[in-house]
Amino acid sequence: MYAPHFSENVWWVIAIVLTVLFLAVWLPMLPTPGSRYQVAAIPLVGVVFLMSMGKLRGHDIEQLLSMYSTGLLAFTIGVIGRRADLRIAVKQGEDPMGTPGSKAGPANKRLTVQMSVGIIVAFTLWAWLNWG
Repeated sequence: MYAPHFSENVWWVIAIVLTVLFLAVWLPMLPTPGSRYQVAAIPLVGVVFLMSMGKLRGHDIEQLLSMYSTGLLAFTIGVIGRRADLRIAVKQGEDPMGTPGSKAGPANKRLTVQMSVGIIVAFTLWAWLNWG
């Protein structure tokens, strides 16, 4: 099965929709205003980083928008339904993906597994759209 080719305008729409979805999923999950500010800055930092690195390496805007969208999709899929696990880790000041001495070990393991699956799914979709 051949992958569809999306134009630049479609990638812009996809990127905007995924940015809104990312913020809509992540921001209500976080317990502190500081953690919300940090997550709210992720799309802006992602755009600045990808656009600057992409221009330096000569990538076209469609490819950059597809990479940006993939990253947001991966981290959105990775936390859906894991509100309690994420809140426990953030409140304890831990890395949400887990640390060796974590007090919320099972919660972090569930979150880590789901995040890993989300990353694999998103990047598989990205590979199919680019090379399929």
